[in-house]
Amino acid sequence: MITPNNLKLITDKDLIVFLVAKGFNIQKIKKDKNRNRSLVYFKAANELETAILSFVNKTETINICEYQAAERRVKTLLCLQKNN
Repeated sequence: MITPNNLKLITDKDLIVFLVAKGFNIQKIKKDKNRNRSLVYFKAANELETAILSFVNKTETINICEYQAAERRVKTLLCLQKNN
């Protein structure tokens, strides 16, 4: 889903971690109280769509250390969001 201000909504944690590890910046995060989840927004761009397809099709590899570091940062962010 792309919002009017050109942000793409992503809720899948694994995909979020992959994108952060690839160097994409989280633009906005909101809590969805109705479904008890976090709504994470990235800037919509062709590169983002390509990265999403690479994730789904498993056509790209990333450094495991970068992935683990991104996973820790995203987990911290989501925990902070959950507690608010």
